[in-house]
Amino acid sequence: MNSKLFTAVALMVSTVAGASILGFPYIFSQIGFLTGLVTIIIVGIATTFMTLYIAELSLNEKKEHMISGLAKKYFGRKGKFFTLATETFGIYTAIIAYLIAIGYALADMLGGSPLIMGTAFFVFAAALILFGFKRFNKLDLSIAALKIILLVFLIAVFIPSASNSQNFILSSSKIFIPFGIVLFSCLGYNVIPEMKKVLGKDKRKVITASTIAMLIVLSTYALFSYVFVGSLGTGVNEVAVVGLPHYRILGDLFVLIAMGVPFIALSDAIKHVYVNDFGLDKRMSWFLSAFIPFLIYVYVKLGFITFLQISGTYAGGMLGLLTMVMALKARKTKKFKKIIPGGNLPIYYSILIFTTGILYQTLMLIK
Repeated sequence: MNSKLFTAVALMVSTVAGASILGFPYIFSQIGFLTGLVTIIIVGIATTFMTLYIAELSLNEKKEHMISGLAKKYFGRKGKFFTLATETFGIYTAIIAYLIAIGYALADMLGGSPLIMGTAFFVFAAALILFGFKRFNKLDLSIAALKIILLVFLIAVFIPSASNSQNFILSSSKIFIPFGIVLFSCLGYNVIPEMKKVLGKDKRKVITASTIAMLIVLSTYALFSYVFVGSLGTGVNEVAVVGLPHYRILGDLFVLIAMGVPFIALSDAIKHVYVNDFGLDKRMSWFLSAFIPFLIYVYVKLGFITFLQISGTYAGGMLGLLTMVMALKARKTKKFKKIIPGGNLPIYYSILIFTTGILYQTLMLIK
């Protein structure tokens, strides 16, 4: 693997592999590790195809487009704003989930109520978003490296005790229970433009890099879940590393690193959407990006995993379906260069998985 390809793979891995990994062990301990593993495989494949088809669409464009720009090309302005609204909804629900986990970690570390601790972090983060995020953003690479080091350490520490076989069961009726969180955890299409810049003249290798990166990410999710479900069983926390025996501070620190920076980055991203796409002034954009999720955090009593499930199911699922429809539409044109092999079969597979997952999760919420 040459240095450019390695860098492109690393970019996607660091973008995709995020804090949502901390929700896998809890939900997998409830449905059985093997059930969760099957979910990782079938949903991970569909989400990998989503990433690859966005790359294929992007490589056929002379100008660089994010997914909202592609949606505008194929569906007009309504398509663009639908995509932006869907992404914004997904970011809001992710932010709320992160704030819940941060509140738990700070309360575990310092004492006090998770709600009060989460509110204290929010005040700090909101000030950064308003005044100094660009300076803080320079720490991104160092923080990403520290996150990976802590993750590897935690896996290494718990893997010797991962032998609780009663949690390694397979239940076909429960395969789509973790659909939302797995889908949420596999989204990394936004880094494709940066990967193309890194690869230079070898832009088509973005397909290779994306495939390798997704294999690494899915394998990491499976290993992390195996270690914690096998070690802690049904006693694992909703936020897996909070309240760990013997490694309490390290676990809490991992949460703060893995979720604190994304919380600020995603809030800042929404602020820029309001400024650039909706023409709002910076202070109103800051208020909307920061305080809407905070008010939901305070008044809507749903858990960390529930918000990740909602984000992945409805934002990720709808964007996945949108991508597949765009790919089908683009592939009918004569000038479009098809890069992904297999004809349209991977597209139909992905549509089936995304549609089934959305319907299943909706029925679960209604019950």
